[in-house]
Amino acid sequence: MKANRLKAHKTPGGHRRIARDDLLSFLEKYQIPVPPELGESEEHPPRILAVDDDPDERDLLRAVLEGAGFDVELASSGFEAGLQVATFRPNLVVLDLVMPGMDGFAAIASLRARPETADTPVIACTGLSDPATSKKVVDAGFDAHVVKPYRAEDLLGAIQRLLGIRVGQLAG
Repeated sequence: MKANRLKAHKTPGGHRRIARDDLLSFLEKYQIPVPPELGESEEHPPRILAVDDDPDERDLLRAVLEGAGFDVELASSGFEAGLQVATFRPNLVVLDLVMPGMDGFAAIASLRARPETADTPVIACTGLSDPATSKKVVDAGFDAHVVKPYRAEDLLGAIQRLLGIRVGQLAG
């Protein structure tokens, strides 16, 4: 990355991200075998864990994400999300901030502390839009912040940017 052979960008949380297409081009250029998990997206769509305590919000997230072609699992709390990441191994997490028990800030701290999820992109999806919350979201290590009520295009655009994919290719 530092030698500019592989394009990357830095998220507001300070994490580096490489677009899937850029990585595949790099591997092809340097004749490096493509790992199976980077194979055709139609065979293995990206996995997204959506976490929200509101059942209606979870249903909406499932409809939007599955409609775009993602493999989706749902969790109703930060604690449940922590259990599900071990078996589901999501490529990205959409996380509500205000939940009883373990809130979104405690949940992302737990995700960032685990080696297997330390670099997993996480989107804060919340009704809180004030500047103090936005700063706290960045400081906590979230990679993006989508404010409820959100437009599906805004959420899918953030996912597209973080995973380095074109969402329209998944559903077609």
